[in-house]
Amino acid sequence: MAIEIKSKEILGWLQSQTSEECGDDGLENSTLGKIKTVMGSVYRYGQFEELIPQTVVPNAKGQLRASNPVTFVRWSNKTDYEAFILKPEQTFAVLDLLVQPEYTLLLMVAATGVRISEALALKWKSVLYDQNSIRIKNSWTYGQMGSGTKTQASKSTVPMHPALAEVLKAWQAETPYNKPDDYVFASFKLRGKKPRTGNMIVEDYIRPAAIKAGVISERDGVTYDTAGNQIKRFGFHCFRHTLASFLLAQGNSPVLVKNLLRWSKISMLDVYGHVMTDEKLAAQGSMLERIMPKTVAVQ
Repeated sequence: MAIEIKSKEILGWLQSQTSEECGDDGLENSTLGKIKTVMGSVYRYGQFEELIPQTVVPNAKGQLRASNPVTFVRWSNKTDYEAFILKPEQTFAVLDLLVQPEYTLLLMVAATGVRISEALALKWKSVLYDQNSIRIKNSWTYGQMGSGTKTQASKSTVPMHPALAEVLKAWQAETPYNKPDDYVFASFKLRGKKPRTGNMIVEDYIRPAAIKAGVISERDGVTYDTAGNQIKRFGFHCFRHTLASFLLAQGNSPVLVKNLLRWSKISMLDVYGHVMTDEKLAAQGSMLERIMPKTVAVQ
């Protein structure tokens, strides 16, 4: 029964799903925190409907326990995950080694910031050439088609620059699955009935191209950047972080970045707004030019 589940059991299950326990298949602390919140909401709904008691209840041993065990579970949403940000020339180098349809897929993700789950769910009827936009409606994750997007703000349209539109038109002319109800990135293996799989595209095409381009390296199953720093995760999501950071570095307003990436709140900049080391050095150099003796050259 629901009221027999103990708080420690819930905590133990959450801990068993972390990356520390499951490696690359583990979930981030923030994701597990959201799961905990949903679990608590389910219990509260059950209490509201009087399916379970709203107060403490005795267990089999006669001890009193809260009928909502999630109440006493403490979970930190903090994570040590740090996204890998590419420079524009690094993204170009990776794209330069790709062919169709991987080239068009990565170009669209890098330029628009759409999530890979949204890109794979895309059908040609949602590519609105006459309106210079792409309508985002669904998501394709874990082999299942979702009828919605990650957030309500995500379910909208994204701008499509004419240069990107030309690339998409070229791919539509090339692929045999080019009808309005066909997937833009349909699985050839499944004869277009379903989209392709994102993690397989990364492992078979994107990661090898990034390694060949010298953007990342891999030793003993561990991924590193050009400075030798370990990269916890490399995939399409890196390019979403990269776009947000690039737009901010170019002086675009936070509101524009929020709207383009379709965030529900502008505080997401705290997660996606990364500053490159070169930019930090340039900013520091600007200050040094004003406070150091003129006889000392600041490079």
